[in-house]
Amino acid sequence: MSTMPIASTKYCFQCASPMDVECPDGDTYERYVCKRCGYIAYQNPKILVACIATWQDKLLLIKRGIEPAKGLWSVPTGFMECGETPEEAAARELYEETGARIDVQSLKLYIVGSLPAINEVYLVYRGELTSPEYHTTEEAMEVKFFDLDDPIPIENVAFPQVADAMDNFPFEHRSKNYAVYSSHYDDGKHTVKKIV
Repeated sequence: MSTMPIASTKYCFQCASPMDVECPDGDTYERYVCKRCGYIAYQNPKILVACIATWQDKLLLIKRGIEPAKGLWSVPTGFMECGETPEEAAARELYEETGARIDVQSLKLYIVGSLPAINEVYLVYRGELTSPEYHTTEEAMEVKFFDLDDPIPIENVAFPQVADAMDNFPFEHRSKNYAVYSSHYDDGKHTVKKIV
């Protein structure tokens, strides 16, 4: 039987009875289970999305205005909402954080990553903005285009696992020959593999 980190779920969502931790029949993980009605509270990883948005040979980055990593540079990033596709979520996060617009249909998958220590999976998309207009927001104290020929300020990057995985992006963007990468960050170790 495997164990997993599970958040406290004291009462059943169905009947409000107290929940117990046990491994349900046929399962391999401990779960919160209601002894009264049998409801099982499954807890699954959250899905993060990020958007690598470009305008010609420039990359749009934000200096984060909120925690975590307030004051550090990042691509626009956030959690998917129910009812969204990952591409819709990436475009929405871009717009909410920068006011910049991107065609959802044009977004292409660039990185599939896992952060098992915090139970998160992240999907990074890339795409060209429909125009170079943007503005600051509560979530982005600064928004700026970086020339892809210039180094990204890696020492001031909010999420190094995404920045590390973007090492090949300037070359790929210039050649218009992109790969798709798998990224895994756990116990301080970061591995990136080309998968397509």
